[in-house]
Amino acid sequence: MHRRRLGADLRKMREGAGRTHREVAAHLDCSQGKISQIELGRVPVRTSDVRLMAEFYGATDEQVAALVDLAQDSKQRGWWQEYPTTAQRPGFETYLGLETAAKAVSCYGADPIPELLHTADYGRAVLGLSEPPAAELDERLTVSHTRQQRLLGDQPLELWAVLDEAALRRAVGGPAVMRQQLEHLVLMGYRRNVTIQVLPFAAGGHPLMGDRISVFSFPDDADPQVVHVGDTANSRFLDKPADTSGYLAAFEHVCKAALNPKDSSAFISAIADQYT
Repeated sequence: MHRRRLGADLRKMREGAGRTHREVAAHLDCSQGKISQIELGRVPVRTSDVRLMAEFYGATDEQVAALVDLAQDSKQRGWWQEYPTTAQRPGFETYLGLETAAKAVSCYGADPIPELLHTADYGRAVLGLSEPPAAELDERLTVSHTRQQRLLGDQPLELWAVLDEAALRRAVGGPAVMRQQLEHLVLMGYRRNVTIQVLPFAAGGHPLMGDRISVFSFPDDADPQVVHVGDTANSRFLDKPADTSGYLAAFEHVCKAALNPKDSSAFISAIADQYT
């Protein structure tokens, strides 16, 4: 998030100064691609380069200092970097960085149930499907547990999850594990910061069929919402309104088609009773 904010500020400053990528690249003696990647927040940037860029744009001393501070903050290691397995999943480190910085996350996917709402046994069953080594499995479960702590505390993450009925009926881990998982969903739905809806089969087709998305919203309104579209093999992050508007409208459509939270809780409880 620090890199994205820094890149956006540098881009606005460059455009305000009427400078092109080519001119900035020549000033820093680097490629135009590097400037583009910096502005997109996709690569780390040295404080010396930030200073050179800001001064080239005619920034004040105060503006330069603020940008340098932001560049230094962007170099801080994320908590997830202590766990090597996070780098093995495409885009997962970026996903965790956005989730950690977000104030709210909205998500939809057919299955499995979102990791933020996993019980330990359900999570172990899902992750175990790929048959990872025991140490890797334990590490992934630790990462999942750490993420779930964001839903607790005085300033918890706001979560809005739309669950497809398929995720509730697919008996991952067996009946006992599924019953415990579904009962956990009901309990989590009582939390003020958690909204859970179920999209039943009876709702028919919808614009997110085949997609699994997450929408990240941030404390600073200046930071645009980011939409993640992906699965275990692919990962895309979209933050331009032209790219995100369609997904945001589709998510709103799914929310309207889904059962309301109260009816969703009853629906989940009814399915839980079937796992005996």
